[in-house]
Amino acid sequence: MKQIIILILIVFVFFGVISFSRYYVIQMTMQTDKLNNEYKNLLNSSIRIELVIEGLSSLKRFEAMAFDTLSLKYPSGEDYESCDKKYSQR
Repeated sequence: MKQIIILILIVFVFFGVISFSRYYVIQMTMQTDKLNNEYKNLLNSSIRIELVIEGLSSLKRFEAMAFDTLSLKYPSGEDYESCDKKYSQR
């Protein structure tokens, strides 16, 4: 009788371990799919931005896109320097 109870407990533990491992495999697969979709979206966005930049013909349009869309700004004197002197903003 004692051996049967031990065998039943071992079977329950075995199925519990299988259930938890399957759950974690499913969670990892879902997270991998989510990250792959995010990577594809970012790659498509990068390609679109490159195409827009290639399509720009004037410097003013390029600057407008940099300031408005990408929120870039001119560097100040502290943002870059040379070996012999500091540069300031124009």
